[in-house]
Amino acid sequence: MRTIQSWFGFGGRLRRARFLGMALASAIAFIVLYLAIDRFSHAATLVLYPPAFAIWLSLAVRRLHDQSRRGWWLLWLLVPLAGPLLLGTLLLVARGTRGDNPFGEDPRLEGRDYLTVRIHEAA
Repeated sequence: MRTIQSWFGFGGRLRRARFLGMALASAIAFIVLYLAIDRFSHAATLVLYPPAFAIWLSLAVRRLHDQSRRGWWLLWLLVPLAGPLLLGTLLLVARGTRGDNPFGEDPRLEGRDYLTVRIHEAA
């Protein structure tokens, strides 16, 4: 269940590297499936678009959440030329906010516990 939520969920934050990896993996999967299905029926490829757009929308919203921005920023895509450039810069270049923000904990600190002391014993 956690895997499905990581692809389709809209809550939480997503770091830049994970965003790029997941976007690239989903694009490759889309292309491979499209080419495989297109051999049999071009009309059947329409089935691939809704899940692909849902995944890409989810990734973009969580990437914006990492910068403490709401998903409504995606409406900038409606502004010709400047909107996609602005949004591309935000999604691909801009850093996320440091520390916690209204959308969740800092993903850079995930799995780190500063209260844990590691003791290394000699072998």
